[in-house]
Amino acid sequence: MGEDLMVRKSKESRDECTLKISGYLDYSSMEPFIQGVRSIEEGTKKVTINFSELEFIDSTGIGAIINLAHKANDKQFEVELVGMNPEVREVFDTIGVFEIMASLQKEGM
Repeated sequence: MGEDLMVRKSKESRDECTLKISGYLDYSSMEPFIQGVRSIEEGTKKVTINFSELEFIDSTGIGAIINLAHKANDKQFEVELVGMNPEVREVFDTIGVFEIMASLQKEGM
């Protein structure tokens, strides 16, 4: 696809932040997402990923979300996915992303 991806980080509180994703999260546009994940500060307890402006996600983007879930498990913070359109939600459900994330959160407790 190769379309632009924009990731905006906002901090809701001392220990919560949101990454709002706009555009295409695919193999050719991963760097802004990777930088957004790297910007998550130590001590963060909750990261919300807002997909309300996401136009497209491929398997590389989904893998990046799963990697974030693994990082969250290791670093002891929660990841919440919000604002998904029905198509993206269906893909995540079909692939089992929600189950993986739930399993990792239980494991991290």
